[in-house]
Amino acid sequence: MDNERVLEKIEELMALHGYTRYKLARLSGISKSTITTIFNKRSTVSLNNLYLICGAFNLTLSEFFAMLEDHKENERIIADFPTEWWNNLDPDMRRKVSVMMFTMAELLEK
Repeated sequence: MDNERVLEKIEELMALHGYTRYKLARLSGISKSTITTIFNKRSTVSLNNLYLICGAFNLTLSEFFAMLEDHKENERIIADFPTEWWNNLDPDMRRKVSVMMFTMAELLEK
């Protein structure tokens, strides 16, 4: 398990839910000092702590790990993205495509 990627995903979820470290500690039942230690990268996230953190986001461990896998797939998609298509679009069409993408992302989050 890549600790750095796990921490990044937890931080993304915190930002998405508007959680501070204090709120994450309170909702997960993990002490604030342990949360601070984890995020200062002095400690690896244990599976038990990850389980508790996932609970604070109403996620199962399986759902969390699937999010990590989705990230790898997204990196591959981005690497394969035909940038020449994007570069050939006029500014108005780029705006329309961006609006469509943001709308799809919002729908997927619900």
